[in-house]
Amino acid sequence: MKPTAERYRFERKYLLDKDAAYVLSQRVSKILQPDASNPDGLYNISSLYFDDYYNTSFYEKRNGVVERDKFRVRFYNGCLDFLRLERKHKFDAYIYKDSAPVTLEQFEMMCRKEYHFMRESSGKGDVFDKFYTIFTTKGMRPVAMINYQRQAYTYQAGNVRITFDSDLSASTGVKTHSVSILPYNNVILEVKNDRFLPSVITDLLTGIPFTQQLSISKFIMAKMALQGRAI
Repeated sequence: MKPTAERYRFERKYLLDKDAAYVLSQRVSKILQPDASNPDGLYNISSLYFDDYYNTSFYEKRNGVVERDKFRVRFYNGCLDFLRLERKHKFDAYIYKDSAPVTLEQFEMMCRKEYHFMRESSGKGDVFDKFYTIFTTKGMRPVAMINYQRQAYTYQAGNVRITFDSDLSASTGVKTHSVSILPYNNVILEVKNDRFLPSVITDLLTGIPFTQQLSISKFIMAKMALQGRAI
């Protein structure tokens, strides 16, 4: 599948220490706008990730498979009133997301590995259909809950979104004990854009001491942390 500008966005991830993240966030806040849904751009994200019984999502990411999918149910600021099932489709460095609202009852069913409510989507090609198809062929189960704090900014030209994610933790379920994913002084920077990255944004990033460009995802970090393995 060839990425198109209408559907796909380019995504980069970097690891920063908190001092570098603070300096960059001060620069960014002078030019970009805080996320429209939160006046100060700061909010908490919780995502329950699913994988099949062969751990396909985990191993495809670890092995660098060019085209792959991840499924998660996401909610914000600990509120279960607004839940969405998301499919994050990755093609090389490009991403595409589609999603569908989930009721609290449906979310609780998914936590119990009960997906029969998705049958009516069979053949429709929507996110429920894609999830249910994998379930019927390889099984699906919740494998990791990831929580973190996000500071988000946007820039209209290039449809740019810059986020700073900190205080990452992971657990095996919604109400189970969590473990830290990253050291306290680390922050994950994500830069997303459409066709181009404006020069004003590249100028903002100049001189920031990035620890590294991340080739692994929060999902991989969470799975490894839950297994007691070093990242």
